[in-house]
Amino acid sequence: MWIRTISLPIMMMSLAAASACSPEPDAAENSPPAGEQEETVLVVFETAAGDIEVALFPDRASLSVAQFLAHVDAGNYDGASFYRVTRGSDGSLIDVVQGGLLSQAVRDGSEAYAEGYPSATAVAHETTDQTGIPNERGTLAFARLDPGTADTEIFFNVRDNPELDTGFTEGGRDGFGYATFGRVVEGMQVLDEVQQMPSDAPTPMETVRGQILDQPVLIRRIYRKGP
Repeated sequence: MWIRTISLPIMMMSLAAASACSPEPDAAENSPPAGEQEETVLVVFETAAGDIEVALFPDRASLSVAQFLAHVDAGNYDGASFYRVTRGSDGSLIDVVQGGLLSQAVRDGSEAYAEGYPSATAVAHETTDQTGIPNERGTLAFARLDPGTADTEIFFNVRDNPELDTGFTEGGRDGFGYATFGRVVEGMQVLDEVQQMPSDAPTPMETVRGQILDQPVLIRRIYRKGP
């Protein structure tokens, strides 16, 4: 449920969590044949800062897409928010906008955040090697603690963040990366604006101080677009 920035001990991989990860086939196996259109599912994030249209890739990231759409179809993201931002200009190694259902838990502390959303079930980790979707600007991914613990929290890459891809181990990262499963089609400027909003809200979690939005940005709802 978390995106590691510089050093966050709770992000270190445990052997038990690692067992939730699947084998890593060649990414080319997940690409559509030449000349064939890739299947996508379009969803819209209706937010207080504007709408964001996102294409999801069920053929490449079937588990992650199914997890996300289950929450979307159940209305679980209605009233959610974007609550955390990281900026290279402020010294972070990554540029992201994070959101989901745990805005208040971030303000309450790491134990509350680690407990996650009540009744949510974690999804097995899909690596970027499997999906062939790197953490590039505009991609949507699941936040997590250990691999295989992602459930409701998500983030958008606001720039290319290769540090979040599978295989990156510098700075103590666990090497599994973050599971990407969608890409912004329209509305990237909304995320650019959110990322620049004031982020000095108090939190007992020292590792994310200076990253919690003073005013979380309301996600009114997320819904499927079209059939």
